[in-house]
Amino acid sequence: MRSPRLVLTLALLAAIPALATPVPRIEGLGSDLIRQVTARAPAEGIRCDSPRWVVRTWARDLENEIRRALRARSYYGPDLDVTLDRDEDCWHVHIVVEPGEQTVLRGFQLEILGEAQDDPAFETVLENLSPRVGRPFREDGYEALKRGLRRVALERGYFDSRFTIARIDVYPEELAADVTLTFATGVRYRFGDTLIEVDPNMLSDSMLERFRLWAPGTPYTTADIERLRRRLLQAGYFEGVEVSPQLEARSDGIVDVDVTLGLRPRHEISGGVGFVTDFGPRIKSAYENRYLNRRGHQGGVRINLSPVLQEISSDYRMPLRGDDAWLVVDATVNREDTDTAESFTQAIGVRRIRGGPWDTRLTESLNLQREDFDVASDDDVAILLMPGLGLSKTRQTQTRPLEIGWRLDGQIRGAAVPLSSTTFLQLYGRASIAMPLGDRARVLGRLEMGATAAKSLAELPTSVRYFAGGDRSIRGYKLDALGPTDAEGDVRGGRHLAVAGIEFERMVSESWSLAVFADAGGAFNTVSDPYSSGVGLGLRWLSPVGPIRIDLAHPLDDSGTSVRLHIGVGSTFQ
Repeated sequence: MRSPRLVLTLALLAAIPALATPVPRIEGLGSDLIRQVTARAPAEGIRCDSPRWVVRTWARDLENEIRRALRARSYYGPDLDVTLDRDEDCWHVHIVVEPGEQTVLRGFQLEILGEAQDDPAFETVLENLSPRVGRPFREDGYEALKRGLRRVALERGYFDSRFTIARIDVYPEELAADVTLTFATGVRYRFGDTLIEVDPNMLSDSMLERFRLWAPGTPYTTADIERLRRRLLQAGYFEGVEVSPQLEARSDGIVDVDVTLGLRPRHEISGGVGFVTDFGPRIKSAYENRYLNRRGHQGGVRINLSPVLQEISSDYRMPLRGDDAWLVVDATVNREDTDTAESFTQAIGVRRIRGGPWDTRLTESLNLQREDFDVASDDDVAILLMPGLGLSKTRQTQTRPLEIGWRLDGQIRGAAVPLSSTTFLQLYGRASIAMPLGDRARVLGRLEMGATAAKSLAELPTSVRYFAGGDRSIRGYKLDALGPTDAEGDVRGGRHLAVAGIEFERMVSESWSLAVFADAGGAFNTVSDPYSSGVGLGLRWLSPVGPIRIDLAHPLDDSGTSVRLHIGVGSTFQ
């Protein structure tokens, strides 16, 4: 007598063929196309014991998907030999494909009707996406052209646009295809009223007028809608911005725009404690008032305390017309005491910040500064009235898990007797880039250069001289420890600066990464002055408050130090 276990085992073995799924055999297609076809016509619900009509329906689905895939690649007359067999185990579907020759675009006619006939934006779409006569005809290219025309029409305010003719005529026996398109755009809509909803007790109507980018009757573009949204977000007043074209209510060629704004808190107090190697433990605090009056004026005070640097600064900001344009009056008092120099600085200045050429940020400044400094054998008081001009530009394409992008900064400033205690002209520039190496690694590069024209270095205060070394300069050395020295060997600082660094970083988890790096350069007075370099390993933590860097750097030009620890906050790309 058979045991129940044996009976169950035999029953399961007998059921295996019935539970199995047929696998088609397709010849004449590449592996990518075969995967695409079987993914679009899967054998769902089909088993080896399914009826013939069920399997035949599946085979026809496979055949249709093969023809569709080949049409997308310009093969409109393929030969398919489909065989359906069954043995004692399962069904077998065998398809042999002969693609034939590709179909060529013989004729292409496109007509744009309406106000868009003279719109150059459509010419760009046609130059980039129009199919080429005499080349293999691709349906996906045809659809891409239609999508491109629709997209530009919506972006440019042709909301009533439609294709009145969209026809493909294929002649398989002639291996030819003709395309005919007629795109009727109708009128181009224009901006009507722009309603900005915000608490009138906080910001006046005249202040809000500064943000308006268009007058009623201006041709509509989504670029202007996005520019207004970005401008409002950058203003510093709002935390919720909705710019909503009223497309459903459009009429007579006019589109109204509703803008809803959520105000950020009037008062903000922030602070924190931390540690970086260059400055040691530090305490930072800040207060900001975003609405000093209904004209949108703002003000703030910041305090930064550490053993090396003690600083208090304040500013008063007034919005100007233009994209994120400001007039800023600021004042600063700071005392800095490093192993290299001591200084006490009092400064007041005015800056105009606005958009500059080539999509840059332009800062025009005038600063009056008094600095009591003691560096090496130089001990003096400098009074400087310094006009300056700065340019900056940043492009960031990715923020997490690794920052990817680049940044450029440049500055020119100077002073002259008799309005200042000395005369000099100084140029400074910094470039940094972070490029991806796959999905979880990147390479970072930075270059920092400066040059000063001055009659006497001894009259230049510490803030105008160049030094090298530290967490964001040449790692392996103390802050400002590198530069020309006096007769007693004390670092005096230099007229010029050249520092470069390269770093390779790879993620090892979602929040941690490892890095190897090399830095080189220095501050100097002549090109024959020596430079320094350092190499090391780093650990990075993507903390909730930002990147934290821990570096072990070996100075290659300091026999008295083997390894120096650097702890910093923020990315070296910044």
